[in-house]
Amino acid sequence: MPDILDKIFSDKKEELDKVKRKLSLSDVKNRIANKNYEIRDIRKSLQLAERSSIIAEIKPRTPFKGILLNNVDPLAIARIYADNGAAALSILTESKYFGGSLSSLESAREQVSIPLLRKDFIFDEYQVFEARAFGADLFLLIATWLDRNHLADLLALGNELGLPALVETHNEKDMEKAFAAGASILGINNRDLASGKTDLKIARRLIPMALQVPDNLLVCESGIHSRKEIEEFEELGAHSFLIGESLMTAENIGDKLREFTGARKVSTTN
Repeated sequence: MPDILDKIFSDKKEELDKVKRKLSLSDVKNRIANKNYEIRDIRKSLQLAERSSIIAEIKPRTPFKGILLNNVDPLAIARIYADNGAAALSILTESKYFGGSLSSLESAREQVSIPLLRKDFIFDEYQVFEARAFGADLFLLIATWLDRNHLADLLALGNELGLPALVETHNEKDMEKAFAAGASILGINNRDLASGKTDLKIARRLIPMALQVPDNLLVCESGIHSRKEIEEFEELGAHSFLIGESLMTAENIGDKLREFTGARKVSTTN
């Protein structure tokens, strides 16, 4: 079975060629100038969160689990997240595999005041300009798929635009690559990109390594299902948690988010 990440990036390249023909880079840059979105400070938002810092994700479906929530209204979900203590939002903008869109990102910008992460499969400078043009406050880079120089170039472009990047890592090699490229907002993804399975041992192993560099902001991603797990990883040194599937499939999304932040105590039975 081919790695799903390779397949997604391959399809993304084909899609991007079509996107560029419809909206040139010059048009995207003009859009940045005309919209002139003020970038919201992700570090400030995550570090000053009153309770546990949660980046709540709007993710309609995944290639591993299929549809997570039927008839998703991204704006309604964004408001629920913002109203129930999310420090920031992660918005999938990849359409084929995850059911997201750039329009959801831009619309959410008008609905909430917290920072927005554009979560997509980014490999081209055009996509960084695109993220800025449609209202993102930061964007995702996946270290597994990008070589060190490519990663550094995209990080540098983001910095020029005032747009930081969350650099996602999955193993020690990724972490070393992120360090070499100058990343300072690091994600540790507990999900195996080939099988879709999650293993929290990945975060337990990589958090100490990530904290070797002072001032890194560390985000634990994927596989978080309970308040107990959040407390464990906070003790290890994680600063924030990116959570999507557990929220999108919850019976009451707002209640589940408050549970994750620590605002709502979890009831227990003997």
